[in-house]
Amino acid sequence: MKLNPNSKNAIKPFKHLKHLFISKNTDDGFLDLFLLPINARNFDYNSVSENLMESVADYALSWKIRDKYKDKAMTLSRKAREKFKEAAKNDGELGELLLFCFLEGHLDAPKILTKLELKTSNQLYVNGSDGVHLKKLSDKKYQLIFGESKTYDDLNRAFDNAFKSIGEFVNEVNAKGNDKSGINFEKGLISSNIESDIFEKDEEEILNVLLYPEEKANYKFSLDDAFSIFIGYEIDIKDEQQKCSNDEFPIEIEGKIVNQIETYKGNVYKLIQKYGLMGYTFYVFIMPFTNIDENRKKILKKVLE
Repeated sequence: MKLNPNSKNAIKPFKHLKHLFISKNTDDGFLDLFLLPINARNFDYNSVSENLMESVADYALSWKIRDKYKDKAMTLSRKAREKFKEAAKNDGELGELLLFCFLEGHLDAPKILTKLELKTSNQLYVNGSDGVHLKKLSDKKYQLIFGESKTYDDLNRAFDNAFKSIGEFVNEVNAKGNDKSGINFEKGLISSNIESDIFEKDEEEILNVLLYPEEKANYKFSLDDAFSIFIGYEIDIKDEQQKCSNDEFPIEIEGKIVNQIETYKGNVYKLIQKYGLMGYTFYVFIMPFTNIDENRKKILKKVLE
């Protein structure tokens, strides 16, 4: 499958601080901790916005639409920004864009479709995952990865709500016990909206299974469901800004963030158990922000200028 060309560049400004396994069983997945770029003892949100601009069209529009307007760069940019701007009224949209970039740029898992591609109004497709990607583990082993993003001021609340949403998605029931569309509905969307031309010739079998899931048993490879989560949370850096030199500041902040996540890590496995999600692999990308509500809006505004 094709990886979008801008995804790796979009995540280059972020420093990869730590790779932590969720449990002793590596198939439970891992946490990848990233740090925003630093400039003068502050997080540099402007450089993040500039890099993300190039990925908006990749995230918001299908390959088919982008191919149609490949010789009309201004038209393509306008269409992507219009679609993203409408969706950005939802506060979670930055997290969804970052999740897309990390899945492609870091995990090498190409996009099959994103929620934004299917939206025709703010009400449509609100219960689905944020996007669906395909991860090739080996010649005969694949994962269909469903995305979920949460950006909250509190780390614990972000994680709990993310796993709660995934639990409802898998079990196709909401918190009140009522039926809701979930993972099986989503797989139906994949089969009816997939773009076959993004698959290589040697990927014909996996394409057929995505189009016709009932034929999965006829092929000699595995396709497991998996999940990816982007967690954005708020961190206070005022003390470090006051006491640290410019050289000391990044070291102090990196240590503080790594310590936070290493301390919290055990809770992730408990959430998997709490929401009945044992057996699935989870790829979790974590990034702290300062004044998260304010800076999330600031990044989105600059991305859409």
